[in-house]
Amino acid sequence: MRFLLTGGTLNPLKDEYLSALARHGHTGEIVYPDDPYPHAGGYDALLLPGGGDIDPVRFGASFLENGSETTDIPRDRLEFAVFTDFFSLKKPILGICRGMQVINVALGGTIWQDLPSQCGLVHAAPEGAPPMAHTVVFAGGREYTVNSYHHQAIRLPGRGLAVTAHSGDGTAEALEHETLPIRAVQWHPEKGGFGMEYLLKRL
Repeated sequence: MRFLLTGGTLNPLKDEYLSALARHGHTGEIVYPDDPYPHAGGYDALLLPGGGDIDPVRFGASFLENGSETTDIPRDRLEFAVFTDFFSLKKPILGICRGMQVINVALGGTIWQDLPSQCGLVHAAPEGAPPMAHTVVFAGGREYTVNSYHHQAIRLPGRGLAVTAHSGDGTAEALEHETLPIRAVQWHPEKGGFGMEYLLKRL
């Protein structure tokens, strides 16, 4: 399958995403906010990758002190527009970390702007420390150990979305659409370990 991936204006998208797709027999092309706008019809699926924070205006919130970190408004515009195009064509959409939050907000859901200050939860190690890892539990009781790099998370799921996995503290760790081929996870499966097979399975 040929995937479209989105990048931001702050940093180039890491090669890990394309490498992870290639390991499963897929190809990908990255689009950035200043690039010509891609037509969803030219691709088989969309992958919304990790990155910085979404502008809280998009989920009906104002900036919290010590809440949202650096936002990327051009990336927001690109990703929400591209999501709408793929969604309207009922094409597969995958989300990783920020991408899971984009999917949720695009469908009317909300997110916790900052887990530490709003919920007293820490899901990202301090800068320079080894990455965090924890267990996620899927419906039916399946458990997997995953990495954790985020300070935001799903608060209320959007239209048609169901939370399908949680961490031990109750944080949403995976989403699926009830009828469409849309899946997302909060961790980073492109870095290795469990997850890419799960994301790609419904395609």
